[in-house]
Amino acid sequence: GWHDAQPWLRKVPLEPTEVGGSWALLGRETGLTAQPFYVLPSQVGDDIVAPALQAAKDIAMDDHNDEADWLPAFEVYIMERGIPLPGVAIPELVTAVEKLDEQILPFVKRAYRCSECVSCTAFVRRYLPEERLRVPAHFDVTAFTTIILPLSPSGNYTGGFFVQPGAHVNSRAFVPIEAGDVIVHDFTLNHGIEVHQGGRYSLVVWISETQSACDGSRTPWHANRAMQGDLVAQHILGMMYGQGNGAPQDDGKALDWTLRAAEGGLVNAQFSAGTMIFEGRGTEANETKALYWYAQAAMAGDASAQLILSRMYVEGVGTHMDQVKADYWYRLGSSQHGAVLMGPSRWAR
Repeated sequence: GWHDAQPWLRKVPLEPTEVGGSWALLGRETGLTAQPFYVLPSQVGDDIVAPALQAAKDIAMDDHNDEADWLPAFEVYIMERGIPLPGVAIPELVTAVEKLDEQILPFVKRAYRCSECVSCTAFVRRYLPEERLRVPAHFDVTAFTTIILPLSPSGNYTGGFFVQPGAHVNSRAFVPIEAGDVIVHDFTLNHGIEVHQGGRYSLVVWISETQSACDGSRTPWHANRAMQGDLVAQHILGMMYGQGNGAPQDDGKALDWTLRAAEGGLVNAQFSAGTMIFEGRGTEANETKALYWYAQAAMAGDASAQLILSRMYVEGVGTHMDQVKADYWYRLGSSQHGAVLMGPSRWAR
């Protein structure tokens, strides 16, 4: 099993709990505003998982860029707005989605108090050597909650699904799961994938809070929670305004909500604030103020912010040139496994 094969990985402590008459394993990410997440063991039998895995292996994956790191995603969407997509929603995958809808959605409604929740979007992902083996820590921006069904036996890979409460990769903790187990979490969970060896396939269903929100590709829960002070919701709302995705494009509002989350201590938002101010989105460009926010994120352990701070000291951008500080921040950032330099387009790679 997962535990026996991967004793060296740091694992999330899971504790048995009862939710509305159903037993599950509860985990906590311990981040600023993260809600608990759940593992429901042995929910989907091999009679459904095995055919779904074979279908996932046979289906043609898209290599469009993932918004988490702008690298090829190797995924394929099989359901949008609650409707299976013709040509790609092959029966074995539809059957698995229907099983999750029947068996797991009632648990989601109880655990996250969303009586009108619906399964809205579903997709399959693969992680293989020479393609893609990781997705950095991120939030599921367009989902109210997420259901994940691992399709690959745990013996086929090491690593897998992790949660990351802090900015530094050393705060990652992996969630022990087997094929047929189910993970359920909401949009506040900072999570990602890191496959160290082997390959992994998974089926993911994004849950919308209501059918009307799903039909309209809207995420009204972010604005509601942002107004109540939820830092992750504020950060996501800022992203939505910045991209014009789910909200009217408005750089001023984007920066306003991003700064609220940044001032509240959310590192992801501090990094975003640095980039927006650096590039003059929603305000006049100011390299010195941008450096302040990058420094906040860097001191919290964010690898991209550390690498950007190094470049700013090398080039004297927003501050004086200082090779000692540049070397210091470069060593910290580059030492984090899987670190990617993101941020301003002139430096991102």
